[in-house]
Formats: sequence, C-alpha cells, structure tokens
Amino acid sequence: MLTRKIWVLTYGHAQGECAPLPGLSPDWVDEAHWNQILHQAVLRFNEVAADCGDTTSLVQAMETELDSYRRLHPSLVFGFESLLKQLSNNAEYKGETSATLPVNGLVWMNEIETMRTEAHQKVQAGYTCIKLKIGALDWLAELDLLQELREAYPSDRLQIRVDANGALDPDTATMRMEALQKMGVHSIEQPLAVRYDALLPQICQTGTLPVALDESLLVRYPDESSRDWLAQSGVAFLVLKPGLLGGFRVAESWIQTAESLGLGWWITSALESNIGLQALALWTLDQTRRSQNPLAQGLGTGSLFTNNFPSTLQVQSGILSWGSPS
Repeated sequence: MLTRKIWVLTYGHAQGECAPLPGLSPDWVDEAHWNQILHQAVLRFNEVAADCGDTTSLVQAMETELDSYRRLHPSLVFGFESLLKQLSNNAEYKGETSATLPVNGLVWMNEIETMRTEAHQKVQAGYTCIKLKIGALDWLAELDLLQELREAYPSDRLQIRVDANGALDPDTATMRMEALQKMGVHSIEQPLAVRYDALLPQICQTGTLPVALDESLLVRYPDESSRDWLAQSGVAFLVLKPGLLGGFRVAESWIQTAESLGLGWWITSALESNIGLQALALWTLDQTRRSQNPLAQGLGTGSLFTNNFPSTLQVQSGILSWGSPS
C-alpha cells in the first residue's frame, strides 16, 4: 500500500474520518459504491440535523441512525461517531493536556536486517513494549531476531508481542508458539487464519503462549454466541479496531465481553490519519481509565505518512501524550 484514501466529515468545528481499508473493511466494494453509501449517509445526517433543534437531539438521533450501518459499514460509523463525540462535548473531548497512554512500538514486516535495526531503535527510543510482524519470512531468521532481542533486553525491560496476521500453518503453529514462549514473548496475535478458528481451543491450552485475536473478531459481532465462542476458544486477549468493527459502541461491547470473561484487551489503530487517530486516542484514554487497563495500546502516530493533518499527539519514550498542534 503506497497511498491511503480517507474521507473527512465536517460539521461546524467538528471533524470525523471515514477510512475504509480495501480487503478488510466490509464497507469497501469499490470507490463508486463507497461514495454512493457515504453520500446517502451524509444526506441523512443533514436531514436529521435540520429536524433537530439542538446538538443533544442531533447526537441522540444520529446514534440511533448509525445502528443500521454498524455491521456492513464500520468505517462510516467510525467517522460519524468521531464527529458526534466532538459535538456532544463529552469531557474526554474537551482537550487533554496532561493525559498519557503507554503504546507499543510497531516493527513493520520488512527484510530481517531492517526489522532488526528498527526494533533496536524502538527500544533505544524508550519503548518498553514492541510488536513485530512475523510469519511471512524465513522462520529461523525470525526466531534468531527474537532471540537476539530477548538476550539484549530481558522481560523486565521489554515486552515483546508478535503478530502473525494468520500466517502460521496449523500443523506447525503449536511448535512455533512453544519456541516463542521459551523466549518470554508476551503474546501472539492472530496465529491462524480466520478459517481455522475451530482449531483455537487446541492451540490455546493452559500454560501455552497467550493468543490475542484481531481478524477473527472482524467476522463476528459481540453477541451471546460470540461470547460463548470466546469462552470456549481459550484466547487471552482481544485486539480491537473500532474503525473495522463497527465504531466505538461495538468496540465497547467487545470490551465488556472480554472483561466478563476475564480476558485482556488493547486498542489498535488501522492506518487512520491524525484526524481519526486523535478521536481514537481520546476514546482509548477514556476506556483504559474506566477499566484501569495498564496494557500498552497499539496507537500509531501517523509518522508512516509523508503528509498528514496537524495533531496534538506526540510519543516520547513509548508514551502517547497531548501537546501543541504540529
């Protein structure tokens, strides 16, 4: 991916970002279809706004309207919800100046030497948690890199998470997870492709490397059947992307489901620009405060992009904070 298309909603001072990811977002069939759906939603928003006499009524009415979009158009909902949260003037959106969030440093999939350099740079920059993408390169080379990192940085200094994006072979997944566990790896995200979800109870045995789920959640909804499935799966963590799941309200339902089962969770951005990331970070701050969740969150800062919007977000020593716009 060399470019990232987003659509910005503006209403008064408020802005929201709709950023469907081709291949992951159910919103996306093609650009013409997306524009048609978004156009219809904007027209409906304007109709509701014209009928409502005040902002509170508009927010309440639109939250109900968005329920019909959540399953099939999550990135659309994310954009409108971000805008509505600003309009509602919730406390967490009045502007944070002293708030902080621990975040992980993400090492993107690349040639091993590039990944090695980037991983060491992240630690030297002060990150105490890094996440590496694995499963696409030579396994022994990946294992050597992880072993080198663990020898250089013990578990009490550096938490190492890995993300397989479903790339592990079911026949060798258990063996590879055992090797990772011996190195003190914190968890493995989405070890198997979604089509192998039925095998999760076999690889998530007690005492094995903790498993976090990401893509497997994108094909489900946080209802009773999903709760029962999670309870039997043996997984330890949920990785939540509101822009792909159906917005903040759906992500909050997943958090409630996770906590009812004693599972951990963290929030991850999905290549949003600074507009979407700002809304996501403020919502994540609210959720982690409510639940006293100490885990490092997966919030990038838009540094991947060659152009971006001004932002008050900044990262120093693995801590996300709010400063002056830049």
